[in-house]
Amino acid sequence: MSEKKKTSIERVMETGSGLQRTMKTKDAIMVGVGGTLGTGLFLSSGDVLSGAGPGGAIVAYLIGGFIIWLMTACLGELCSAMPIAGSIQAYATEFINPAMGFTIGWVNWIGAALTITAQIVASAIIMTNLIPSTSATLWIVVFAVLLLGANLISVQKYGNISFWCSSLKLVLVAAFIIVGLAMILGLGGGEAVGLSNYTSHGGLFPVGLAGVGSVMLSAFYAFGGTEMIAATAGEIEKEKDIPKAVNWTVFLLIGVYIACTCVLIALLPWDQADLKGSPFAYVFQFAGLNGAAVVINIIVLTSALTSGNYFVYACTRYLWSLSKFGQAPKFCSKTSKNGVPVYALTISMIFALFGIISEFVAEDTVYLFLIYLIGGGNIFMYTVICLCQFNFRKRFVAEGGDVRDLKYRVSYPLIPVLGMLAYIGILVITLLDPGEAKAIYICAPCYFAIYVGFLIYTKKKNIKAVNIDM
Repeated sequence: MSEKKKTSIERVMETGSGLQRTMKTKDAIMVGVGGTLGTGLFLSSGDVLSGAGPGGAIVAYLIGGFIIWLMTACLGELCSAMPIAGSIQAYATEFINPAMGFTIGWVNWIGAALTITAQIVASAIIMTNLIPSTSATLWIVVFAVLLLGANLISVQKYGNISFWCSSLKLVLVAAFIIVGLAMILGLGGGEAVGLSNYTSHGGLFPVGLAGVGSVMLSAFYAFGGTEMIAATAGEIEKEKDIPKAVNWTVFLLIGVYIACTCVLIALLPWDQADLKGSPFAYVFQFAGLNGAAVVINIIVLTSALTSGNYFVYACTRYLWSLSKFGQAPKFCSKTSKNGVPVYALTISMIFALFGIISEFVAEDTVYLFLIYLIGGGNIFMYTVICLCQFNFRKRFVAEGGDVRDLKYRVSYPLIPVLGMLAYIGILVITLLDPGEAKAIYICAPCYFAIYVGFLIYTKKKNIKAVNIDM
């Protein structure tokens, strides 16, 4: 008697064993929020504001938030039906083909590793501002070692630390909004700043819609990290809470970015923002509160390090998942007694030391180039996620599944199709800007080479895909 053919969900779930399901739902939400809420808000918002102007910055973040929601909704359906760690690579392997799973797995890992580097470089920028006599390289090494140590602890302790660090960040964001509103309205005895900065320096759109296009990768980068909720799916204690974790993560982030940007525009002339310091710190410097500016820089430093910490977590799980699929060295799937993939963690941190190159090139130049590279990778990865959900739903129904049984479901095929079209649109806009286009010209050939290289290797070795019933 022949064995019963496995469904897509059963095949994907078979790859998900190995990590401990001990993370609380609130901790998982804070991993997504904390991993995303960092220098994309506190530092690179200066690039968005200076490049697009007041109205352009708001539009750029609204577009970024909307298209991130499209991807996250698709990812929410996938990780609710198949909650495993390192899930994006597993979904691409099953619902597109093994070559795409291999490619997206490595693209995911490279993007996360580059984000660790970007956060470490951002931290070095802040430290050299606070202590000008110190070297950026020194701080890069110090912060890399610090993040390595933080991720050697058990996932339950890591989740608790992540929750409190992210909670602190949200409290500090709330404090900035409250203080900013007080300055705008003139509460507390000071002169009201008002809303003149929205229009007094060339209007809402001083550089036109072209300005919005020129900063889309920076705005897009700001929301990068929401997909990390999928990396925690295999470790969330209550599987039924995964949809809640996905929704809360994305809506919290959109709210925070738009609220902070609106306050920031009122307090800081758009043409005085840049990447050499936090625009949040500039606000207090211009107000004559130098002590407060130092505090803000420390907040930015804390945000960069905690965000980097979350990406170390995700990057490690991505490499662990690649190893489980036989698409990375086997030793990368080995875990410690605490359930931590130690070898995957160590390799990820070694790669992150790429940031030392900023010792020879201006730190802000290196940081901006890194976020362009990361943004280019995210365009590719998020398009693949939408395609995976499209193919999953189609196959789920074909295999006899009832859509009503899905714990989280999106409007199909509207959401995945709209998502894919949105990311293609972002790609076109990016290619029209010379600075951002460079990142695409570097990313595209690399990803194509990874994809084709896998096809050639598997054909030469006559390797069959483990996810397909033969």
